[in-house]
Amino acid sequence: MDYWCQWGGKSHFIQRAIGLPKAPGPQPTAARIFIDNVPYAVTLFELDLEYFDVNPERQIQWPRQIGGTMMPPIDGVLLLYDVMNRESILELPQTLSALVNSSLPTVLVATKCDNPESVRQINSDELAAACQSCVSDFKTSASKPENSRNALFRLLKVLVTNRQAEASGMRRRAASVAHLDTHHDSVGARPMSQHSKHSRASSDMSLVRGLPPQSVGEDNQTVSSMLRTPGIRLDRHNAPSFLDIEESDGESFGYNDDIPILQRNDEMTFDRPAKKTGVTFDELVDRLLAPKMSRSDSNFADVFLCLYRKFAAPGELFTAILTRLDQVKELRIIEVVAKWVASYPGDFARPTTRKTLEEFIRHLSSEPIFAAAAQQMRRNLEFSVFEDDDTGWAKSDVIEEDSASGASSLGRPDGPRGSDITESVSSLSVEDHNPARRPSATSSLNTDIGTAKVHQFQFHSYEDYEREAATMVPTYTMPLTKFRYHIFMDTSDDDIADEITRIDWVMFSSIRIRDLVRHVSLNAQQREKSRSMKNVNRMVTHFNHIAKWVANMILMRDKAKHRAQMLEKFMSIALKLRQLNNYNGLAAVLAGINGTAIHRLAQTKALVPADVQKRFARLVLLMGTQKSHFAYRLAWENSPLPRIPFMPLHRRDLVSAEEGSMTFVGAEGDRINWKKFEVLGEVCLPIMKSQGTPYPNLTKHDVARELILDCLMPIDDEDIYQRSVTVESQGAGGYDAGKKKFPLQ
Repeated sequence: MDYWCQWGGKSHFIQRAIGLPKAPGPQPTAARIFIDNVPYAVTLFELDLEYFDVNPERQIQWPRQIGGTMMPPIDGVLLLYDVMNRESILELPQTLSALVNSSLPTVLVATKCDNPESVRQINSDELAAACQSCVSDFKTSASKPENSRNALFRLLKVLVTNRQAEASGMRRRAASVAHLDTHHDSVGARPMSQHSKHSRASSDMSLVRGLPPQSVGEDNQTVSSMLRTPGIRLDRHNAPSFLDIEESDGESFGYNDDIPILQRNDEMTFDRPAKKTGVTFDELVDRLLAPKMSRSDSNFADVFLCLYRKFAAPGELFTAILTRLDQVKELRIIEVVAKWVASYPGDFARPTTRKTLEEFIRHLSSEPIFAAAAQQMRRNLEFSVFEDDDTGWAKSDVIEEDSASGASSLGRPDGPRGSDITESVSSLSVEDHNPARRPSATSSLNTDIGTAKVHQFQFHSYEDYEREAATMVPTYTMPLTKFRYHIFMDTSDDDIADEITRIDWVMFSSIRIRDLVRHVSLNAQQREKSRSMKNVNRMVTHFNHIAKWVANMILMRDKAKHRAQMLEKFMSIALKLRQLNNYNGLAAVLAGINGTAIHRLAQTKALVPADVQKRFARLVLLMGTQKSHFAYRLAWENSPLPRIPFMPLHRRDLVSAEEGSMTFVGAEGDRINWKKFEVLGEVCLPIMKSQGTPYPNLTKHDVARELILDCLMPIDDEDIYQRSVTVESQGAGGYDAGKKKFPLQ
């Protein structure tokens, strides 16, 4: 069972409900609880609504992980609110509607009820009366810790009762089905949707999960089970080895659906046969070519084609595919090849592999039903093939001019031909997965808005984005003067946020996903020699430029009131960036504002309106490092497209996955540790998806662009700090009195 708590009091509620000696840490909290003398293992997760989009019209979509721990199915919700904070119930109506749609039992809990009713901002009795969908409500306080336990026990009791009722109903239906087996013509089948009262969902909450003890059948180790999506923890400091992580089925990232409501307890251990570590290359190829039964199968293909170069060369993979095409003549194998050629045409740049592919295309072209696919693959070869810069870490084909050495089954008279593959398929529809032909990014037509010029831009490929990104290098030519200050203050927050986002989007879109993986796979010397690192390095450099630009702009004027106006404007721009789902730009602006040079300006910050500072504080919490950037990860997973990720964090996740386990495992080091690649895929797939959906209406603002890229300013952290000390001396406002200065981090 999962329970979620909103706003203050979550950790203390868990402490009191379970009787812990101290407040729990950032990780989920587990405990053994007896209900009617039966032990249940209960796990509680904390989630905040503030960073979670809840649609009252549909079921709640829970996050995949919390603080690096994979989310199990959610069974129930403890909905906490703060009686001293009216804002803690702003999202309550739509949340309750979503919980009703999700068929999740909910207990409403009022926290901080030690305070007198006269000073409370919320009348808990009136609120409880209005929340008719909740199974019960409780008031908690430090003086009455038993109420916290009662709230948890009440929810557990409801869940156990529902589970017993479901089990009883299932037994009755099973008996009925057995009885009606000889009379099946007289009774219609009951819809599956009616068989379970509570559907599972995902959301932003503090959650509890438990499981009644019962027998569970042993799993037999199979290739399919070894390739399942594992539970993943990206927080390497607290996580076990990737080789020891629990596995799960299909799209479930927690526990198997066959395990009912209250999570597996400690006594459910079995002696299992020793598992073979890793999988073979042939098993992975079989999975790649197998029928796609779920989204996880499609995800597997995307991850495999992106990362296979770390353990196999293109020619080796192509030969393995053609061998299977000889044995099993299936249309889906041709679709896999078409997707591969469209996504990574550079894999076929070497002469031998290219010649084999050209023969394959020639055979396809001889059959009308495959002509479209053959034409698309040929076009990808003609216009998109260039030698990938993969030699630093990936497996590569040997440069072999003699085509005989690379002959494949296609060169034999009995090789597969289009007419042998299938005669029942009249046409072949292959989706264009070519990342070199990206969805176009288009703005409005050229026009003038006041003095700010905006221009249309339209890019279709990585090369287009890369050329544009190369023009976005700072020039440092325009001095920071009072005139520049007024121009910046007169430029709208929307225009500046749009231009920051446009620059970030172009740089983000110029990065090939393999470049990102290679960036964390090579050492420093190899990265310097690799030509493909320039796009990643450019975005990293731009992030640091924005942080220093923000600090310099705030420190431009000598008077505190002018600095406060600039600080307030950047706080508003940060909010606009959040609304645009530009997390990279948001983090860069926050880095500038929260750096030492600005954070110490007590006089300046005191002049910023309190409501602006309050909204900004929420953004700081959103991008904070608490619980392994839990708030950001939750927001990122639930943000609609288009969006731009916080690249430094995702790069760190890739480093953790790359360094956390080996590529090859087994006694002889000949088996592939696919769990490692599942972890890499969990980071890469959302980025790949984000690159596929550009911002539809971003326009280029010349004035904003010049202010962002062309201002002449100090870039040394020490110089920026000294400017801060000059405009607001040490000890002013009491911030850093008696402390030594330290450079901007």
